[in-house]
Amino acid sequence: MGLVQRVLDIFGIPTISLTLVKEMTDLVKPSKALYIQHPFGLTLGDVGDGTTHEAVLRDCLHSATETLPAGSIVELPYRWKDDLRERQLRKEAH
Repeated sequence: MGLVQRVLDIFGIPTISLTLVKEMTDLVKPSKALYIQHPFGLTLGDVGDGTTHEAVLRDCLHSATETLPAGSIVELPYRWKDDLRERQLRKEAH
């Protein structure tokens, strides 16, 4: 996705990536990315949590049009309520 994102940016189409794994995104080098510490499969927030879904999407739209240095990864302030993400990363959650 990083390569496609950079090409679209060259043509003046603002783009942003939303990532759950900062280290992988750093390797891919998209032009701009937002890092969110949510569990896999729940990137925008918990099921039915429209408030968080909307807030994350607004952050994405706002950041896509911001001038940031190429390769920027901005950490979003949202935090998950329990350790589901950590268990997923340790491969202990299903």
